[in-house]
Amino acid sequence: MEAEQILERLIQTDSVFGNEEKIGRYLESLLVKMGFKTQRQHIAEGRFNIFAERAGEGSPILFYGHMDTVVPHGRWKHGPLNMAREGDRMYGLGACDMKGGISAMLSAVSNCRPRGVKVLLCADEENISQGAWAAIRKKEWFKDISLIVSCEAGDSKKHTGGANIVTVGRRGRVVIEADVYGLSAHGANPQRGVNAINEASKIVQNTDLFKLRIHRNLGSETIFVRCMEGKSKSALDLPDRAHLEFDIQLVPPSSIKDAKYRVESMVKSMKARKILDSRTEVTVAVKKRPTPYIEPYENSTKNAKIKAVLSVIRKNLGEPVINYGSSVADDNIFANALDIPIVTIGPEGGNEHAPNEWVSRRSLEDLEKVYCNLIGSF
Repeated sequence: MEAEQILERLIQTDSVFGNEEKIGRYLESLLVKMGFKTQRQHIAEGRFNIFAERAGEGSPILFYGHMDTVVPHGRWKHGPLNMAREGDRMYGLGACDMKGGISAMLSAVSNCRPRGVKVLLCADEENISQGAWAAIRKKEWFKDISLIVSCEAGDSKKHTGGANIVTVGRRGRVVIEADVYGLSAHGANPQRGVNAINEASKIVQNTDLFKLRIHRNLGSETIFVRCMEGKSKSALDLPDRAHLEFDIQLVPPSSIKDAKYRVESMVKSMKARKILDSRTEVTVAVKKRPTPYIEPYENSTKNAKIKAVLSVIRKNLGEPVINYGSSVADDNIFANALDIPIVTIGPEGGNEHAPNEWVSRRSLEDLEKVYCNLIGSF
Protein backbone atom coordinates (compact mmCIF):
# COMPACT_ATOMS: atom_id res chain seq x y z
CA MET A 1 0.00 0.00 0.00
CA GLU A 2 1.11 3.57 -0.63
CA ALA A 3 1.55 5.99 2.24
CA GLU A 4 -1.47 8.05 1.23
CA GLN A 5 -3.75 5.00 1.27
CA ILE A 6 -2.50 3.94 4.68
CA LEU A 7 -2.89 7.48 6.02
CA GLU A 8 -6.51 7.69 4.90
CA ARG A 9 -7.35 4.46 6.70
CA LEU A 10 -5.52 5.61 9.85
CA ILE A 11 -7.32 8.97 9.93
CA GLN A 12 -10.67 7.22 9.53
CA THR A 13 -9.87 5.11 12.60
CA ASP A 14 -10.62 6.93 15.85
CA SER A 15 -7.60 6.48 18.12
CA VAL A 16 -7.92 9.20 20.75
CA PHE A 17 -5.69 8.13 23.65
CA GLY A 18 -7.41 5.38 25.61
CA ASN A 19 -9.03 4.07 22.42
CA GLU A 20 -6.10 2.56 20.51
CA GLU A 21 -7.31 -1.05 20.15
CA LYS A 22 -8.88 -0.77 16.69
CA ILE A 23 -5.96 1.05 15.10
CA GLY A 24 -3.54 -1.31 16.84
CA ARG A 25 -5.24 -4.34 15.29
CA TYR A 26 -5.11 -2.76 11.84
CA LEU A 27 -1.44 -1.78 12.10
CA GLU A 28 -0.54 -5.21 13.43
CA SER A 29 -2.26 -6.86 10.45
CA LEU A 30 -0.31 -4.66 8.02
CA LEU A 31 2.99 -5.54 9.65
CA VAL A 32 2.23 -9.26 9.51
CA LYS A 33 1.44 -8.97 5.77
CA MET A 34 4.84 -7.28 5.32
CA GLY A 35 6.61 -10.27 6.85
CA PHE A 36 7.09 -9.00 10.40
CA LYS A 37 6.82 -11.13 13.48
CA THR A 38 4.73 -9.21 16.01
CA GLN A 39 4.01 -9.37 19.70
CA ARG A 40 1.76 -7.29 21.89
CA GLN A 41 2.56 -5.72 25.23
CA HIS A 42 -0.54 -5.22 27.36
CA ILE A 43 -0.95 -1.69 28.76
CA ALA A 44 -4.56 -1.70 29.98
CA GLU A 45 -7.89 -3.19 28.94
CA GLY A 46 -8.03 -2.97 25.14
CA ARG A 47 -4.69 -1.12 24.96
CA PHE A 48 -1.35 -2.53 23.87
CA ASN A 49 2.03 -1.74 22.32
CA ILE A 50 3.18 -3.55 19.18
CA PHE A 51 6.74 -4.93 18.93
CA ALA A 52 7.53 -6.04 15.37
CA GLU A 53 10.70 -7.32 13.74
CA ARG A 54 11.75 -8.61 10.34
CA ALA A 55 15.04 -10.43 9.89
CA GLY A 56 17.67 -9.14 7.49
CA GLU A 57 21.26 -8.05 7.15
CA GLY A 58 23.08 -6.05 9.81
CA SER A 59 21.95 -4.54 13.09
CA PRO A 60 18.36 -3.41 12.65
CA ILE A 61 17.09 0.14 12.59
CA LEU A 62 14.10 0.74 14.86
CA PHE A 63 11.25 2.90 13.58
CA TYR A 64 9.03 4.30 16.32
CA GLY A 65 5.51 5.73 16.24
CA HIS A 66 2.62 6.37 18.62
CA MET A 67 -0.86 5.20 17.65
CA ASP A 68 -2.97 7.65 19.63
CA THR A 69 -4.18 11.18 18.93
CA VAL A 70 -5.44 14.00 21.10
CA VAL A 71 -9.16 14.71 21.43
CA PRO A 72 -10.31 16.80 18.43
CA HIS A 73 -10.54 20.49 19.31
CA GLY A 74 -12.64 23.24 17.77
CA ARG A 75 -14.53 23.27 14.48
CA TRP A 76 -13.19 21.25 11.57
CA LYS A 77 -13.80 22.20 7.95
CA HIS A 78 -14.06 18.58 6.77
CA GLY A 79 -14.44 16.64 10.03
CA PRO A 80 -11.54 15.19 12.03
CA LEU A 81 -12.03 11.56 10.87
CA ASN A 82 -12.49 12.31 7.16
CA MET A 83 -9.27 12.80 5.23
CA ALA A 84 -9.67 15.77 2.88
CA ARG A 85 -7.25 16.82 0.14
CA GLU A 86 -6.58 20.40 -0.86
CA GLY A 87 -3.58 20.87 -3.11
CA ASP A 88 -0.52 19.46 -1.35
CA ARG A 89 -2.29 19.25 2.00
CA MET A 90 -4.13 16.26 3.47
CA TYR A 91 -6.32 17.09 6.45
CA GLY A 92 -7.46 14.95 9.38
CA LEU A 93 -6.95 14.31 13.08
CA GLY A 94 -3.45 12.96 13.58
CA ALA A 95 -2.42 13.66 9.97
CA CYS A 96 0.81 15.24 11.16
CA ASP A 97 0.96 13.99 14.76
CA MET A 98 1.70 11.28 13.89
CA LYS A 99 -0.25 9.13 11.44
CA GLY A 100 1.54 10.72 8.49
CA GLY A 101 4.93 9.56 9.74
CA ILE A 102 3.64 6.06 10.49
CA SER A 103 2.15 5.84 6.98
CA ALA A 104 5.41 6.85 5.29
CA MET A 105 7.35 4.43 7.46
CA LEU A 106 5.05 1.47 6.73
CA SER A 107 5.16 2.17 3.01
CA ALA A 108 8.96 2.37 3.17
CA VAL A 109 9.50 -0.85 5.14
CA SER A 110 7.10 -2.72 2.85
CA ASN A 111 9.22 -1.86 -0.21
CA CYS A 112 12.77 -1.73 1.15
CA ARG A 113 14.78 -4.84 1.94
CA PRO A 114 16.95 -6.72 2.89
CA ARG A 115 18.16 -4.91 6.02
CA GLY A 116 16.81 -6.04 9.39
CA VAL A 117 14.10 -3.70 10.64
CA LYS A 118 12.23 -3.34 13.90
CA VAL A 119 9.05 -1.34 14.46
CA LEU A 120 7.66 -0.21 17.80
CA LEU A 121 4.18 1.32 17.99
CA CYS A 122 3.01 2.59 21.37
CA ALA A 123 -0.20 3.75 23.03
CA ASP A 124 -0.81 6.81 25.19
CA GLU A 125 1.90 9.21 24.00
CA GLU A 126 -0.60 12.08 23.95
CA ASN A 127 -1.46 11.49 27.59
CA ILE A 128 1.19 10.30 30.07
CA SER A 129 3.25 7.95 27.85
CA GLN A 130 2.17 4.73 29.53
CA GLY A 131 3.14 2.84 26.38
CA ALA A 132 6.70 4.12 26.13
CA TRP A 133 7.40 3.66 29.84
CA ALA A 134 6.18 0.05 29.55
CA ALA A 135 8.17 -0.55 26.35
CA ILE A 136 11.58 0.31 27.83
CA ARG A 137 11.12 -2.48 30.39
CA LYS A 138 11.78 -4.95 27.54
CA LYS A 139 15.46 -3.96 27.40
CA GLU A 140 16.58 -7.21 25.74
CA TRP A 141 14.48 -6.39 22.68
CA PHE A 142 16.44 -3.18 22.10
CA LYS A 143 19.94 -4.64 22.50
CA ASP A 144 20.74 -5.24 18.81
CA ILE A 145 19.32 -1.93 17.53
CA SER A 146 21.84 0.43 15.93
CA LEU A 147 19.61 3.51 15.55
CA ILE A 148 16.12 4.68 16.57
CA VAL A 149 14.17 6.79 14.08
CA SER A 150 11.06 8.42 15.52
CA CYS A 151 8.55 9.25 12.79
CA GLU A 152 7.12 12.17 14.78
CA ALA A 153 7.22 15.69 13.33
CA GLY A 154 9.96 17.46 15.27
CA ASP A 155 8.14 20.57 16.43
CA SER A 156 10.06 23.70 17.37
CA LYS A 157 9.60 27.45 17.16
CA LYS A 158 10.93 27.37 13.58
CA HIS A 159 9.75 24.03 12.16
CA THR A 160 6.91 21.52 12.22
CA GLY A 161 8.50 18.56 10.55
CA GLY A 162 9.93 17.94 7.11
CA ALA A 163 11.93 15.06 5.64
CA ASN A 164 15.14 17.12 5.82
CA ILE A 165 14.51 18.29 9.43
CA VAL A 166 16.43 16.15 11.94
CA THR A 167 15.52 16.61 15.59
CA VAL A 168 18.32 15.56 17.95
CA GLY A 169 17.08 16.96 21.27
CA ARG A 170 13.95 17.98 23.15
CA ARG A 171 13.03 19.93 26.24
CA GLY A 172 11.68 18.02 29.24
CA ARG A 173 8.62 18.72 31.37
CA VAL A 174 7.44 18.54 34.96
CA VAL A 175 4.46 19.79 36.96
CA ILE A 176 5.32 21.22 40.38
CA GLU A 177 2.53 21.90 42.85
CA ALA A 178 2.50 24.34 45.76
CA ASP A 179 0.04 24.39 48.64
CA VAL A 180 -0.28 27.85 50.14
CA TYR A 181 -1.42 28.04 53.77
CA GLY A 182 -2.73 31.29 55.20
CA LEU A 183 -4.55 31.96 58.48
CA SER A 184 -8.30 31.74 58.83
CA ALA A 185 -10.22 34.60 60.41
CA HIS A 186 -13.73 35.99 60.43
CA GLY A 187 -14.44 37.70 57.13
CA ALA A 188 -15.68 40.78 58.97
CA ASN A 189 -12.10 41.26 60.25
CA PRO A 190 -9.85 39.97 57.45
CA GLN A 191 -6.84 41.88 58.82
CA ARG A 192 -6.65 39.32 61.64
CA GLY A 193 -5.86 36.50 59.23
CA VAL A 194 -3.99 35.76 56.03
CA ASN A 195 -6.01 35.12 52.89
CA ALA A 196 -4.36 32.13 51.18
CA ILE A 197 -5.87 33.05 47.80
CA ASN A 198 -4.34 36.53 48.00
CA GLU A 199 -0.97 35.00 48.90
CA ALA A 200 -1.21 32.50 46.05
CA SER A 201 -2.00 35.39 43.69
CA LYS A 202 1.21 37.11 44.77
CA ILE A 203 3.17 33.99 43.85
CA VAL A 204 1.49 33.84 40.45
CA GLN A 205 2.28 37.51 39.81
CA ASN A 206 5.94 37.01 40.67
CA THR A 207 6.84 33.80 38.82
CA ASP A 208 9.49 35.87 36.99
CA LEU A 209 11.59 35.17 40.11
CA PHE A 210 11.82 31.52 38.98
CA LYS A 211 15.36 30.99 37.69
CA LEU A 212 14.97 29.92 34.05
CA ARG A 213 17.91 28.17 32.40
CA ILE A 214 18.96 28.80 28.81
CA HIS A 215 20.48 26.09 26.62
CA ARG A 216 22.64 26.89 23.58
CA ASN A 217 20.45 24.76 21.28
CA LEU A 218 17.17 24.13 23.10
CA GLY A 219 16.70 27.77 24.08
CA SER A 220 15.07 28.98 27.28
CA GLU A 221 13.00 27.08 29.76
CA THR A 222 9.42 28.23 30.26
CA ILE A 223 7.05 28.21 33.21
CA PHE A 224 3.33 28.87 33.41
CA VAL A 225 0.61 28.46 36.02
CA ARG A 226 -1.72 25.64 34.95
CA CYS A 227 -3.96 25.54 38.01
CA MET A 228 -5.03 27.86 40.83
CA GLU A 229 -7.67 26.76 43.33
CA GLY A 230 -8.94 27.96 46.69
CA LYS A 231 -12.14 28.90 48.48
CA SER A 232 -13.65 29.61 51.86
CA LYS A 233 -14.65 26.56 53.84
CA SER A 234 -17.82 28.20 55.11
CA ALA A 235 -19.61 31.55 55.10
CA LEU A 236 -17.41 34.44 56.26
CA ASP A 237 -14.30 32.28 56.70
CA LEU A 238 -11.11 33.74 55.29
CA PRO A 239 -9.66 31.13 52.86
CA ASP A 240 -6.75 29.48 54.63
CA ARG A 241 -5.52 27.21 51.82
CA ALA A 242 -4.91 27.61 48.09
CA HIS A 243 -3.36 25.29 45.52
CA LEU A 244 -1.08 26.14 42.60
CA GLU A 245 0.43 24.06 39.82
CA PHE A 246 3.36 25.14 37.65
CA ASP A 247 4.05 23.56 34.26
CA ILE A 248 7.79 23.82 33.57
CA GLN A 249 9.56 22.97 30.30
CA LEU A 250 13.14 21.97 31.11
CA VAL A 251 16.47 22.14 29.26
CA PRO A 252 19.73 20.35 30.11
CA PRO A 253 21.24 20.20 32.67
CA SER A 254 17.96 20.75 34.53
CA SER A 255 16.18 17.81 36.12
CA ILE A 256 12.85 17.11 37.78
CA LYS A 257 14.45 17.32 41.24
CA ASP A 258 16.20 20.56 40.33
CA ALA A 259 12.93 22.17 39.12
CA LYS A 260 11.29 21.47 42.49
CA TYR A 261 14.27 23.06 44.28
CA ARG A 262 14.01 26.18 42.11
CA VAL A 263 10.29 26.60 42.89
CA GLU A 264 11.14 26.34 46.58
CA SER A 265 13.87 28.96 46.08
CA MET A 266 11.41 31.22 44.27
CA VAL A 267 9.03 31.09 47.24
CA LYS A 268 11.88 31.74 49.70
CA SER A 269 12.90 34.76 47.65
CA MET A 270 9.36 36.15 47.84
CA LYS A 271 9.39 35.74 51.60
CA ALA A 272 12.79 37.41 51.90
CA ARG A 273 11.53 40.35 49.84
CA LYS A 274 8.39 40.51 51.99
CA ILE A 275 6.18 39.92 48.98
CA LEU A 276 4.46 37.21 51.02
CA ASP A 277 3.10 37.61 54.54
CA SER A 278 5.53 36.28 57.14
CA ARG A 279 2.77 34.01 58.47
CA THR A 280 2.24 32.32 55.10
CA GLU A 281 3.52 28.78 54.70
CA VAL A 282 4.10 27.09 51.36
CA THR A 283 4.84 23.42 50.68
CA VAL A 284 6.23 22.38 47.30
CA ALA A 285 6.15 18.94 45.65
CA VAL A 286 6.34 17.21 42.30
CA LYS A 287 2.71 16.53 41.31
CA LYS A 288 2.06 12.80 41.43
CA ARG A 289 0.97 10.90 38.35
CA PRO A 290 1.05 7.22 37.29
CA THR A 291 4.17 7.61 35.11
CA PRO A 292 7.31 9.69 35.68
CA TYR A 293 7.71 13.12 34.18
CA ILE A 294 10.11 13.41 31.28
CA GLU A 295 13.68 14.68 31.44
CA PRO A 296 15.22 16.73 28.59
CA TYR A 297 17.82 15.26 26.26
CA GLU A 298 20.29 16.19 23.55
CA ASN A 299 22.21 13.87 21.21
CA SER A 300 25.47 15.00 19.66
CA THR A 301 25.56 15.55 15.91
CA LYS A 302 29.13 14.23 16.10
CA ASN A 303 27.79 10.74 16.89
CA ALA A 304 28.77 8.42 14.03
CA LYS A 305 25.27 7.03 13.54
CA ILE A 306 23.67 10.48 13.50
CA LYS A 307 26.33 11.71 11.06
CA ALA A 308 25.40 8.78 8.79
CA VAL A 309 21.72 9.81 8.93
CA LEU A 310 22.63 13.37 7.98
CA SER A 311 24.68 12.02 5.07
CA VAL A 312 21.69 10.05 3.75
CA ILE A 313 19.48 13.13 3.85
CA ARG A 314 22.20 15.25 2.23
CA LYS A 315 22.39 12.83 -0.72
CA ASN A 316 18.61 12.76 -1.21
CA LEU A 317 17.27 16.17 -0.25
CA GLY A 318 20.18 18.51 0.16
CA GLU A 319 21.63 19.96 3.35
CA PRO A 320 19.74 18.70 6.45
CA VAL A 321 18.43 21.09 9.09
CA ILE A 322 19.35 20.29 12.70
CA ASN A 323 16.33 20.87 14.93
CA TYR A 324 15.58 20.87 18.67
CA GLY A 325 12.03 20.13 19.83
CA SER A 326 10.30 22.58 22.12
CA SER A 327 7.92 19.92 23.48
CA VAL A 328 8.37 16.54 25.14
CA ALA A 329 7.64 13.29 23.32
CA ASP A 330 8.22 9.59 23.83
CA ASP A 331 11.58 10.24 22.15
CA ASN A 332 12.79 11.71 25.47
CA ILE A 333 12.04 8.45 27.26
CA PHE A 334 13.99 6.31 24.79
CA ALA A 335 16.88 8.79 24.63
CA ASN A 336 17.29 8.83 28.41
CA ALA A 337 16.64 5.13 29.08
CA LEU A 338 18.44 3.40 26.20
CA ASP A 339 22.04 3.73 25.11
CA ILE A 340 21.04 4.07 21.44
CA PRO A 341 21.29 7.15 19.19
CA ILE A 342 17.86 8.56 18.32
CA VAL A 343 16.76 11.01 15.65
CA THR A 344 13.29 12.36 14.93
CA ILE A 345 12.41 12.73 11.25
CA GLY A 346 8.76 13.27 10.42
CA PRO A 347 6.59 14.91 7.76
CA GLU A 348 5.90 18.59 7.25
CA GLY A 349 2.50 19.63 8.54
CA GLY A 350 0.64 21.93 10.87
CA ASN A 351 -2.22 22.56 13.31
CA GLU A 352 -1.31 19.67 15.62
CA HIS A 353 -3.61 19.65 18.65
CA ALA A 354 -5.84 22.13 16.80
CA PRO A 355 -8.64 22.11 14.19
CA ASN A 356 -7.79 21.25 10.57
CA GLU A 357 -4.55 19.41 11.24
CA TRP A 358 -2.72 18.70 7.99
CA VAL A 359 0.27 16.96 6.46
CA SER A 360 2.07 17.60 3.17
CA ARG A 361 1.72 14.93 0.46
CA ARG A 362 5.06 15.93 -1.06
CA SER A 363 6.68 15.68 2.36
CA LEU A 364 5.37 12.12 2.81
CA GLU A 365 6.94 11.15 -0.51
CA ASP A 366 10.27 12.68 0.51
CA LEU A 367 10.06 11.03 3.92
CA GLU A 368 9.43 7.60 2.44
CA LYS A 369 12.51 8.07 0.25
CA VAL A 370 14.63 8.99 3.27
CA TYR A 371 13.36 6.02 5.30
CA CYS A 372 14.04 3.66 2.38
CA ASN A 373 17.58 4.93 2.00
CA LEU A 374 18.21 4.61 5.74
CA ILE A 375 17.08 0.98 5.57
CA GLY A 376 19.06 0.25 2.42
CA SER A 377 22.35 2.03 3.02
CA PHE A 378 22.72 2.97 6.67
